[in-house]
Amino acid sequence: MPSPDNNDAVNIEELKEIMDNDMELIQDCFNDFMEEWPGQYVDIKGAILKKNAKKLDESAHKLKGTLRYLAAEAAATAAWELESAGKDNDLDGADEKLQTLKTQCQKLIAYIEDFKG
Repeated sequence: MPSPDNNDAVNIEELKEIMDNDMELIQDCFNDFMEEWPGQYVDIKGAILKKNAKKLDESAHKLKGTLRYLAAEAAATAAWELESAGKDNDLDGADEKLQTLKTQCQKLIAYIEDFKG
């Protein structure tokens, strides 16, 4: 059972509905996220460092979609904040938004590591 701190990382009822109660599919999607997250984080961080708003928009948008599919709303909202910053070409505060995303995704990772479907 996930620890209480990570309990809000995923809305498991919503996730089961999205995945039609297919626990194997849920596990596969969790595994895909675990493999892809480090590269996605590097892409988003790189876009911020290079002040590339278009790349930030694209990278955060892709991650947001994955996080929504995993019913990880807090993390998806954090990704959306970065996507919006990129769309608006407003990178003020992007470092703080990136830290929020990282924190939320770390909660998701802890949830996944504890997950026993």
